[in-house]
Amino acid sequence: MIAGINSTLPAWSQTAKAEDSSQLRAQVSDDSAISSLTTYAQQINAPQSTGAKTAQGPQFDDQTFAALQSFAQSMGSDKPASLKGQTKLADADNLMDWLSQPKGAPAPEAKPAKGPAAKGKHTGAPVEAHFVGDKVCSTCHSGQIAEFQKTLMGRISLTQPGKFACENCHGPGSAHVKAGGGRGVGGIMSFEADDPRTSEEKNSVCLACHQRGDRTNWAGSVHEERGLACVNCHTIMQAVSRKNQLKTAFEPDTCFQCHKDRQAQMYRSSHMPLREGKIVCSDCHNPHGSFTEALLKKDSINDTCYTCHAEKRGPFLFEHEPVRENCDNCHDPHGSINEYSLKLSRPRLCFECHGFGHGQATGPGSVFTMGRQCQNCHTAIHGSNSPAGGALQR
Repeated sequence: MIAGINSTLPAWSQTAKAEDSSQLRAQVSDDSAISSLTTYAQQINAPQSTGAKTAQGPQFDDQTFAALQSFAQSMGSDKPASLKGQTKLADADNLMDWLSQPKGAPAPEAKPAKGPAAKGKHTGAPVEAHFVGDKVCSTCHSGQIAEFQKTLMGRISLTQPGKFACENCHGPGSAHVKAGGGRGVGGIMSFEADDPRTSEEKNSVCLACHQRGDRTNWAGSVHEERGLACVNCHTIMQAVSRKNQLKTAFEPDTCFQCHKDRQAQMYRSSHMPLREGKIVCSDCHNPHGSFTEALLKKDSINDTCYTCHAEKRGPFLFEHEPVRENCDNCHDPHGSINEYSLKLSRPRLCFECHGFGHGQATGPGSVFTMGRQCQNCHTAIHGSNSPAGGALQR
């Protein structure tokens, strides 16, 4: 192929010079892409052997030049070729489905995304409507209104009429009433999963009142970025939980809707007392956003643990460096199969850092490790204030 490029372009140039068409000669002299391609072919063909046979004849020269000219012009074009009409891999669920499609077959329709609604701007078509009042809503939704009045916001609405009116959250209902009702009819916002509006639109209704306090960092939080809606965790029209109007009576069950791995850890032998009801997830995490990692309420993991384990805070005269750095170096706070929620059983946990001494050189069957624990002697493992506690002993 290189030999053909090298032999064809010079031959075509000589033929072009003999022709009378000045326009063609101007095109050849001005076409920098063709000149560059000719020079490139000559350079890469220089070290090649000259014994290769090349095709001859004006017909082959014209065909080769036409192909090279088209290729060179496409390389020099600033505008890329249009992809319209070409099959896209994203049209199929996977590569095998795309390969199995017959040529010329229409692309399958995109399937709606599952899970929480994606983030985005307003998606629902605007509907001209005006407010009609709660009395009109009660003609069809008296049961829902009675349930709502049992909630915190519902009880407030009884003492402050109009503050939690139906249309304050669901939107003006004149078009909904005129159409005869129905979920989502007349531009009414139902907040259900089949509502066409995005989670951002639904959340904007709640955040109109609830954007301060613990919700200050909601914008940009991991739950907001994942397209989570307020109604995925909270129920507004029914009193289910004792506080916070959660979807479940037991707060961790609301979190376990997504965090199945944490639910499994909570049922291990050594665990935080969540299943006993002594603490809940929000005692350590702020699900509405935080400045720290893992949505923690405090500045660090250690500060979060010190909320309950204040005796481990210190300061100590002799500190244990891994303890001061991060409690998670040794503990798994969500549950473990080892005592004290340790990540590994002792003494293997200690051997992750202390790889020498006390029989380590003689192997794990040493008398110092067999059936024993490092804390038999080094009891002040979280730090010591004893003048003789340099080795964190008694």
